[in-house]
Amino acid sequence: MGNTESPEHPGLILKERFLDPLGISPGELADSLGISRRRVSELLKARRRLSPEMAHRLGLYFIVPTRWFLEMQARFDAQEVHSNAELRGQIKPWDAKEGILITPEGAINLGPPRPKKIETLMVKVPDELLERLRKQAALSERQIARTPKIITLPDGTPILTGE
Repeated sequence: MGNTESPEHPGLILKERFLDPLGISPGELADSLGISRRRVSELLKARRRLSPEMAHRLGLYFIVPTRWFLEMQARFDAQEVHSNAELRGQIKPWDAKEGILITPEGAINLGPPRPKKIETLMVKVPDELLERLRKQAALSERQIARTPKIITLPDGTPILTGE
């Protein structure tokens, strides 16, 4: 989903992009998954969440990673809570510390705090964290005073710096 529209409910995606194009009826799906037709019907009508167990059943049925279906539900859930203005008003964001990268796996200390008198700070960031850093920065509502810039050293090492 690379667009700005709200994600669709996973049940609607399942119906419109999987079952309908493949000619699979809800009853056939229910029988193949070993669950009730009512449970499938409620999911397809967006009246039921796509549980991890159901995502696994669908992954086994379509012979695809369970994660595909879990991510559909996660995108839908994230959009629902993201649009909750009341919740946003109740939360005081963490006062982020310099040299800390927050990732889904936890906080990573990227080095000592930036000295105040240095114009440009260069911090070596492992390759596997570069994309996470870009995504995290894109989601942030806080504006930074520096423009992040990634340069590549002669030995091929990517370095995150700022201007």
